[in-house]
Amino acid sequence: MQGVQAREWRRYGFGGPPQPWEHNAQRDLDRLATSYYLDALEQHRRAVESTDDDEALRRLEELFTTATRHKHEIDFTLRHWATPVERARLEDRLGQLMRISRRLRAFVDASGGEDDPDPAGEAAAVA
Repeated sequence: MQGVQAREWRRYGFGGPPQPWEHNAQRDLDRLATSYYLDALEQHRRAVESTDDDEALRRLEELFTTATRHKHEIDFTLRHWATPVERARLEDRLGQLMRISRRLRAFVDASGGEDDPDPAGEAAAVA
């Protein structure tokens, strides 16, 4: 077993050097992230239209801002070769983007007939 030299740790971290993406992996991950983000965008629009509560709107904006930040981070990581640590972070951000999309959808579905919905349960788990 060949050990990692100290200079490589300083340069790349514990994950090792950047490696190229597998064939079509960038495109597939980008399509998946974009579909989750577009779903979150649509659900955010519907959720904002369905509520007048200031606290609910603030939490919805927090969720959507987080989704936007994660999408930008995914896009940036996919532009170049990635270290194993960056790849793990990308998977984490993709999972969080999926969960935000689901939470926004659940909020919209739950607030369909209510006048004063409370997305506290949806926002607490994502933060």
